[in-house]
This record gives sequence, C-alpha cells and structure tokens, in this order.
Amino acid sequence: MTLAQKIAQLDVFPKVDVDNQARSEKGGLLTVLLGCFLALLTLSEFSDYRRVRTNYQFLVDPTIEQGIQINMDLTVAMPCNVLLVHVYDASGQQMHLTENLKMVPAEFSTNREDQKKALDSRYLQEVVKAASGKPYDEKIAAEMGACRILGSIYASKIAANLHITSRGHGYHSHSHTDHSLLNFTHRIDELSFGKYYPNAINPLDNSIEVSDSHFEAFQYFLSIVPTTYIDRQKDVIITNQYAVTDSRKAAPDDRPTNMVPGIFFKYDIEPISVQISESRQSFIHFIVRLCGIVGGSVVTVGFIYRTIKLILTGGKEDPNLYAPAHNLMRSV
Repeated sequence: MTLAQKIAQLDVFPKVDVDNQARSEKGGLLTVLLGCFLALLTLSEFSDYRRVRTNYQFLVDPTIEQGIQINMDLTVAMPCNVLLVHVYDASGQQMHLTENLKMVPAEFSTNREDQKKALDSRYLQEVVKAASGKPYDEKIAAEMGACRILGSIYASKIAANLHITSRGHGYHSHSHTDHSLLNFTHRIDELSFGKYYPNAINPLDNSIEVSDSHFEAFQYFLSIVPTTYIDRQKDVIITNQYAVTDSRKAAPDDRPTNMVPGIFFKYDIEPISVQISESRQSFIHFIVRLCGIVGGSVVTVGFIYRTIKLILTGGKEDPNLYAPAHNLMRSV
C-alpha cells in the first residue's frame, strides 16, 4: 500500500458516490441563499475584526506627579494690557502667570471667521508683534477690543483656582481698570489638562459666555480625573480629563459691590483614575470565528432543509433519491 493510499484511509470526510447524489432546484436555490448569507456574515466579521475596541478601567490613581499641565486658548472681550492671570492653590501658593502666557490682541467674535479688524494691516502688524513677543502699540491694539490668551502653564497637582481678572480688581496693582472697560464676555476655544490623546473630549472647548454687566463673575467648577491612555502599539500617555459645572453672578453697574469681576476656574484632582486602552481582535481569533460561523451555518441550514423535507414527505424517503442505483441494477 502506497503512502497516498494510507493517507486516503485517514480521510474523515468520506465522499458520496455520484450515483447516490440527487440535485434539485430547491437545493440549488438554498445553496445560493446560503452563499449570500455567508458572504454577509464574512463581511460583518471582517468589519468587526478591523474595529478598534476601547476598554475602560477604573482604579486608584497610582501616579506620583508634582505638577499638572494646563493648556488654554481663550479670547476675552477686553484689551490685553488690563488683564491678569493668577493661580491660587490649596497650599496658599500664588503664581502670577500673565507673563507666562501669550496675550495677543484680537477682535472678539462668536465665530473665528467673522473678523474684519484682524485683517486690517494697521492692526495686523500689532498682532504679529504681540504673537512673536515683541513690543507693540497698546493703544492701537486696544482698539481691537479683545485679547486672546493662549499657551501652556504648569501648576502644582493639587486643588487650585485659576483666575482671569483685570488690574485693580481683586489683586493689588499700581493701575486701576476703568469700569467702562470691564467686559468678561469670553470664548473658550480650548481648555485641557495634560497631553492630548486621541478622541479626547474637553467639555469647555468651543463654548461662549456673554456678559450682561460690567461687574460679572463667571465661575467654572472642574473635577479633574487622572487618565492613562494606552494605544494599540502599547505607547502610554499620562494625561487628564475633566467634568465641569458653571455658574455666573452679576452686580448692577450703578451699584457695584465687593464682588470681583472675572473668569474663575476652580479645579480639584480626583483620587480615582481612568485607564483607557485600545485593542483589536487578533487574526487567529478572526479565522477561528469565521470557520465556526461558516461551518455552523452550513450544518444548521442542512439540518433545517432535511427536517422540512421530511415533514413535507410525511417521513417517507424521496423515491428519486436512489433512482440512479435502481436503474443500474435493472440494466445488469
């Protein structure tokens, strides 16, 4: 016995003789439908194989960090030379951050594209000078009526308050901002904590608040959640995300109180952290699932077909099933 014959004896998929096979229109139609169904299932499985899954895990914050990165890009409807930026933390430390951020003259608009003065060469020169850190004409810049505050700063990783106020209101200053200039209408294009990661959602991005009074305070209460992001290449990004609630209060212009007008961000660090990881189904897993679906579908459809056929024939075998064999016996 040859090696090929020995291997043939191990065949667990015995073939049915052609003489014992009976083909029908119903069987052909069922085969076509089954093929279409399997094609749809295969496409669905391939789509699921290509899909990136995002997994979330909550745990006590294991990181030991001294500082937190604050990224901001917002526009206030006041000249830059009257604005101040401070951070007060829970330890009593005060950080004067006005010089650490870029403060560029701008024209306030609810839409970035709806700006006219910013395109005027007279104002454009001052904007370019301010953006590059060079001295600029503050009188001309003040005519634009707004200030864009942008940049990244580092503060202690403890509960703190970030204040944007005006000179002479709330902090000791050698100058005092005229009440007619007080207007803390603002647009926040970005406010985030830590490094950027894919699909990050910052609730305050692209938000606008319009002031109804010269003496008005906008307050934002933020809960910062330390976040660890792990992508499919196992690269780790340690960052933060946050939830926020806000409130505002105003005093009549003719009866100003001791309230300090400004924009105030009060944030606290949560002890619970979130770990976000990306994963995708392995190719071996995809093949195993696909084989299981194809094999299971063929067996199930075959069983249903035989059951229906058995019911329709009243439990009797199809007389045409063995017709070729009977004809062969008669001819012998």
